[in-house]
Amino acid sequence: MYHVSGPIFHALLPGGYEHYMLMGLPKEPQIYRSVKRVVPKVHGVRLTEGGCMWLHAVVSITKQHEGDGKNAILAAFSGHPSLKHVVVVDEDVNIYDDREVEWAIATRFQADRDLVIIPNARGSSLDPSAEKGLTAKWGIDATKPLDRGEEFVRVKLEN
Repeated sequence: MYHVSGPIFHALLPGGYEHYMLMGLPKEPQIYRSVKRVVPKVHGVRLTEGGCMWLHAVVSITKQHEGDGKNAILAAFSGHPSLKHVVVVDEDVNIYDDREVEWAIATRFQADRDLVIIPNARGSSLDPSAEKGLTAKWGIDATKPLDRGEEFVRVKLEN
């Protein structure tokens, strides 16, 4: 038995940011590997704070073929079955900046062609909106079309 004078006891409070971080962080590489199997150029995966670092993800890819965005969505769900919402963006979007991710959705996404909905899928036991363990999952392909890529380049101002 060891003894220390003035010990410090570290406790995690459930539902706090530290808890989210420790729970979700190991899932990012699993999602990355799963997406990499179907899209060769994956730049990053982020489980978002607003999604409790468990239910929502953003994935950055370089599209080589039309359909890569949707394949990345399906692969992300496969890599983390508790995932409920995923946004796939191009490599020019910083996945750690929510404004850039929203910008990509606002300028590169059309719901009638870029939204993937999977009804009645097994979800997370941590999702209070799920019913009998089932949820609807949805993915947003916010990548630019390959044949019109130049139309989606952001203007950068330099001083």
